[in-house]
Amino acid sequence: MDYKKEIYDAILHGVVKFNNLKKAFGIKRDVLDSYLNDLIKDESIIYDRTYDSYFALREATINVNPKGFGFARVDGEEKDYYIYPENLLGAFDGDRALVYPYEQGIRLINAKVYKIIKREHTFVIGKLFKKTNKKTGINRYYIESRMLSFPVSVNVAYADLGPGKDGNIVYADVFYHKNEITGRITRVLGYPDDPGIEIETIALEYGFKVEFSAETEKELEQIPDEVKESELKNRKDFTDLNVITIDGDDSKDFDDAVYLEKINDNYKLYVFIADVSYYVKEGSPLDKDAYKRGTSVYLADRVIPMIPRKLSNGICSLNENVNRLVLACIMEIDYKGNLINYDICEGVIKSHHRMTYNNVNKILNNDPLMVEKYNDIKDMLSLMQELSHIIRARRYKKGGIEFEVNEYKYTLNEDGSPKTIELRTRDEAEKLIEDFMLEANETIAYHMNISNLPCEYRIHEKPDQEKLQDVFDIIRNMGVNLPKTKNDIHPKQVQDALEKISDTAYKPVLNNMLLRSMMKAKYNEKCLGHYGLAMNYYCHFTSPIRRYPDLMVHRIIKKLLINPKNFDADLTHFEQILPEVCLNNSASERKSIECERAVDDMLSAWFIELQPKDSVFEGMITSITNFGMFVTLENGIEGLIQFANMNGYFDKSSDGLEAISYNKTYKLGQKVKVRILDASKETRKIDFSLEEDYHNDEV
Repeated sequence: MDYKKEIYDAILHGVVKFNNLKKAFGIKRDVLDSYLNDLIKDESIIYDRTYDSYFALREATINVNPKGFGFARVDGEEKDYYIYPENLLGAFDGDRALVYPYEQGIRLINAKVYKIIKREHTFVIGKLFKKTNKKTGINRYYIESRMLSFPVSVNVAYADLGPGKDGNIVYADVFYHKNEITGRITRVLGYPDDPGIEIETIALEYGFKVEFSAETEKELEQIPDEVKESELKNRKDFTDLNVITIDGDDSKDFDDAVYLEKINDNYKLYVFIADVSYYVKEGSPLDKDAYKRGTSVYLADRVIPMIPRKLSNGICSLNENVNRLVLACIMEIDYKGNLINYDICEGVIKSHHRMTYNNVNKILNNDPLMVEKYNDIKDMLSLMQELSHIIRARRYKKGGIEFEVNEYKYTLNEDGSPKTIELRTRDEAEKLIEDFMLEANETIAYHMNISNLPCEYRIHEKPDQEKLQDVFDIIRNMGVNLPKTKNDIHPKQVQDALEKISDTAYKPVLNNMLLRSMMKAKYNEKCLGHYGLAMNYYCHFTSPIRRYPDLMVHRIIKKLLINPKNFDADLTHFEQILPEVCLNNSASERKSIECERAVDDMLSAWFIELQPKDSVFEGMITSITNFGMFVTLENGIEGLIQFANMNGYFDKSSDGLEAISYNKTYKLGQKVKVRILDASKETRKIDFSLEEDYHNDEV
């Protein structure tokens, strides 16, 4: 018997007294004492003298209320634990800590913080302001920030602030002293009305800096601007192929290029990916900066790149009419979309055309000017469209799910304010490139798996079936005919549900419900498959300029597959580091998504803030909560109508489909007219009022 584990489990489940533990396990006092001491040293349990009891320690995220008390949220547990102010041990909002529940409180179980593991905030960004002591006349400076619920005192030693002035937006490192945080200003960003400062501030809040380290800048000096002849040795020469890139009009970095030919009845698809790992060596300053960022971040009018622009827009980018080093995935595909053969190798290409999605779509639609301009590739583009349809049909047949998520593009005025909001469209060219990249990603993952080589997989686990069944029940309650099943819901059934709701007025609502019921895709060293794509093997290989996981996959391929000079040592190395790398890359991805959403929320609130106050908008009720209804406008902007601001006493129905009062009901998916109640780019929130309630208020 593993006594230590059994004793820990017993304490975890409430056997907390020494004598009770001794009785439960029937072991001698000194033996039990030894086990308990070992568990204390391991920081698995703690002995609390006040209660003369042992308690199990659990890792939790701390949330601190502005009034001083806190809550501990343990991963995987539904209920939080309450923490009195005196038991926070200097923990602040967002910190990770070891906590132990010790008694049942009035509503929640009470807990104490035992040890702070990681501080959430190592810096703070916000507006500098001063307070003058009326008696002494001494100025004290503080930073007011969204990142914390209280102002941060600026270190007294830096009270002169250097270039910092009252009202500046500043960046400050923070220092912890028991129950107090102080800040030291290291950078002045400017004033609140400086153009673009809002987006810069949000990017920094999430840890995305424009500047690279001094060590990286020095390393960049050694990297050439052009591919040298000596670097082409042992690489396949693809420069004679009519290779093209296809990207957005405003793209500056080109990860991928494609070429297609037909041999008998089969298609031979060449996917060329920038050989970033040739320039970004493992453990180098460049690599350390890239790993820390994890991804490029796309924020309205700017990109914060994962690797410096000398690489991302230069030597690594598959620019037109210049030699570039690549990793090639060459796939032979039959008329049904089945992979017949493939090859993975290092190569060199010269892109013959820098194509845009717009121009490719025009060619596919037989625009005479574009067809004439790109006459040398028009037949290949038609062939690409043909293969794209075959690949997509095969994926659809397997059950690949395609959620229709509207994405919007913001254009900005010179002062940084939002000018327009436009829906991004996906036409044939966009889908074509997506299909080819998915095919390459799947092929690479398949090969790494059957070769028993380590790989950083992109996984999407099966959703919680109970939650998914609940969403299916809601869809049925809204009048959509879905067959019932006692077994797990297959991706094909989700696909069928999306098809059936596509013709209903509730399409945006139900689409989002199904999307939210899915698990989040992430990176993992194990090949666990991709539920949404209905693929058993999947990884990210095609975007090493902007995603670290792709760079890692390239590095593994080159060291273990193409150039296995120190195979055993490299194999062991990658197997050891992959679990941590996957966790870090998944966290970086989540952080970048949150950052992009925060910018969109800020711009949306600012856009509404700039509209005339008497503006009336039409929108759809897309979510109903315990406190109000969220309404999404036709331009994708979402705002809240609080029940407190509605005429009548409203509450959410038990199934979450309606907001009900004694004489009025609003339904999910219902169209409503709204007016602006409040909007603020600072809070990034929008409050609407129903148009009919607004008129009632006027009476």
